[in-house]
Amino acid sequence: MIRRDPSGVSAHVGPEATVGIVVPTWNRAAGVRRCLQALDQLRYRPFFTIVVDNGSREEERAILLEAAGQRDSVEVLSLPENRGFAGAVNVGLAVAFRRGASFVLVLNDDAEVAADLLAALVEAAAADPAAGVVAPRVVDAESGHEVSRGERLWLPLVCLPRTWLRVRRRGPAAYAVSGVLGVAFLVTRACYQRVGPLADSFFAYYEEVDYWLRVRAAGLQILVVPSVAVRHAGFRGFAGGFTPLAAYLKARNLPLLLRRHGRLVDWMFFVPTYAALIAASAALYALRGRQWGVLTALSRGVTDAMCGVSGPPPLALAEGGGG
Repeated sequence: MIRRDPSGVSAHVGPEATVGIVVPTWNRAAGVRRCLQALDQLRYRPFFTIVVDNGSREEERAILLEAAGQRDSVEVLSLPENRGFAGAVNVGLAVAFRRGASFVLVLNDDAEVAADLLAALVEAAAADPAAGVVAPRVVDAESGHEVSRGERLWLPLVCLPRTWLRVRRRGPAAYAVSGVLGVAFLVTRACYQRVGPLADSFFAYYEEVDYWLRVRAAGLQILVVPSVAVRHAGFRGFAGGFTPLAAYLKARNLPLLLRRHGRLVDWMFFVPTYAALIAASAALYALRGRQWGVLTALSRGVTDAMCGVSGPPPLALAEGGGG
């Protein structure tokens, strides 16, 4: 069937609509292999998968190519350097839509999908002409506990823990939210044409929040389909588990988000909560001991944020460990 979105852009949707799946990765080939094994079980057809390798080490890239070589519908795009999560996703989105996909599912390399996930997301997107992004529930792979079924995104309070801002709605029907976790989300062709790619100036972290704000500003909706879920490992907040790279990017990118979207009143709420977040995180890591790399990275992230620095992180951090 043909669906026409509010902007007048038509898209072919239905049971036979082609879906592209984009999996960005950096030095996590074992996770990608598990992710691809889960994708093999998807009942929806047709779909194809693009693994975007973000300049991984040679041995990691060899594992990726071996895993992809066992599957006709999987392609590995190897980038010469690490362009960050946003940069890798953008490469995959452009290729997938150019290849004729009506929808593209962006999927973390450590996420595992259920067999009916893709069909449920496409059905929800096809049913709502205003749908721009459609996402499932997210479940912690280790504990099995639900992590998110949508987020309440309000820019002045973006520093608050996401657990405080979770949507608590129940029931199986799809519903609109102001944001979702960036673990797995389906982008419609109409959304990509109107909103464009992710902002690669973030490199990684909060680029998805920026995208949700842009999607909503474009008059499109973000939907959650609670009847399906993805399992995801490795959830980390400011309070624990940071690498120096993650600490730097999170500290830097929060003010970057406000620079792009904030008004004066937003900054009035944001500044004290951001200062409290950074101070509490620094104190916690100092008490743990032997966390000076993280503390230094936090400090540099704040400094660069105040100077308006964006784009790739300092080379020493980028080469030192994953996010």
